[in-house]
Amino acid sequence: MRVGVVGAYSTKYELRSEKEAWELLKEAVQGTLSSVDKGISGEDIDFVIVSNFSDRFGGILHTAPYVVSLVGRSSAKGLRVENACASGGTALYVAWNLVRSGLARNVLVVGYEKMSHQPTSAEINEVLMAAGHPDEIVVGAPFVSLYALIAKAYMDKYGVTEEDLALVAVKNHENGLRNPLAAMRRKITIEDVMRSPYVSWPLKLYDSSLITDGAAGFIISSEPKKYTDTPVYIEGVGLAHDTPGVFERPDITELRAIRLASEEAFRISNLSIKDVDVLEVHDAFTISELIAYEMLGLAGRGEGAKILREGITLFTGEKPVNPSGGLKSKGHPIGATGVGMVAELFWQLRGEAGDRQVKDAEKGLMENHGGTGGTVVVAVFAR
Repeated sequence: MRVGVVGAYSTKYELRSEKEAWELLKEAVQGTLSSVDKGISGEDIDFVIVSNFSDRFGGILHTAPYVVSLVGRSSAKGLRVENACASGGTALYVAWNLVRSGLARNVLVVGYEKMSHQPTSAEINEVLMAAGHPDEIVVGAPFVSLYALIAKAYMDKYGVTEEDLALVAVKNHENGLRNPLAAMRRKITIEDVMRSPYVSWPLKLYDSSLITDGAAGFIISSEPKKYTDTPVYIEGVGLAHDTPGVFERPDITELRAIRLASEEAFRISNLSIKDVDVLEVHDAFTISELIAYEMLGLAGRGEGAKILREGITLFTGEKPVNPSGGLKSKGHPIGATGVGMVAELFWQLRGEAGDRQVKDAEKGLMENHGGTGGTVVVAVFAR
C-alpha cells in the first residue's frame, strides 16, 4: 500500500500572534480539510492526531476531542502526540503506521504551539528545559548551552569557524524572504550574524531559531487518488533515539539518531540520499543543520560547512536544504514544526511552492528532531 498526503495547510508563523491557541488550531483544521483537491468530508476522517509540546504554550489540553468536534465525525478517534521538538514528525510516524496497518483510512494531523503565551524568555526557557535529561535540568542547562557544547566540540575537532555557522543562518534567511508564511523575512549577512550577541558561546542570537506561534496540518490516506490526482506519497519513515543527555554520548559532534532514522527511512523506501531533490531539516541552531548534512549522507564527517560553501545546499544548489527558510527564518512553533515540514514538501513536490519552488523536485526528505537529537524522525516523500 502506498500511503499518500492529499492535502496540507499552514498558518503564517508569527513571533507573536493575536490569535489564541485554540484559534490557531481551528484555522489549521479547517484549512487542511479545505485544501484537498477533490474535496474531503469530515465523515471521511476516521482518526485525528494533534501534535503539541506543552500546554504552557497555549494553555489548552485534551485537544483531540476538540479537533474531532471540528471535523464533525463523532465516531472518529483521536490522540495527542508529544515528543519534544520532534512531536510533529512523531505524529506523522504514528499516522503513517495507522494507515499502513489498516486501523485507519484517512488521518488528519494538526500541530500547533503558541509560545508567546509565556510572557518572558526566562519562562519560555523553563518550559523548554523540561525536554532535557534530568541531570541537565537540575544544573539549569538550557538547550542553547547544550548545543553550544556540541558546536565547540565540533569546531575543535574539524576546524570549523563561527563564520561557517553563520553561513547557515544567512542561507536560511535568504530562503525565508521567498516564503510568505515565514515569521522573519529579513535578509542578513555574515557580518550581521557575527555582530549579534552571544547567547551561549560560540552560538549567537542569529545562530538560534525563533520563538514562534503557528499551526499546520496535513491529511494522509490509504486511497490518495480518490481525493487528488497529484498525491505526494510517503515512501518511508524512520524514528530513532539517542541518549537524551549530551554528556552520555561517546561523540557529541554527531547526532547519531539522525543517521539511524534516515537509514530506516531509506531502507523502507528503497531510496538513498542521492535520490532526494529537496530537504527540510531541523535547524534549531546553525550547528544542527551542518551535522544533519553529515548524518543524512550529504557530506562526510566534518564536511558540512564545506558543501554549504560550495553551494550544494543553497536554493539554487544540487541539494537545496530548507527552501522554506527553516526554523531559523520560517520559525519554530514546536508542535507545528514537523507538521509544517510535511506541508512544505507536499507543496514542493506538487510544484506549488511559489517563489521558493525548487526546480523539478520529485523526491523530498524531512528531518525533525527533539531535544539535542534524543528523538529523530526522518521521512522520504515522492510525487
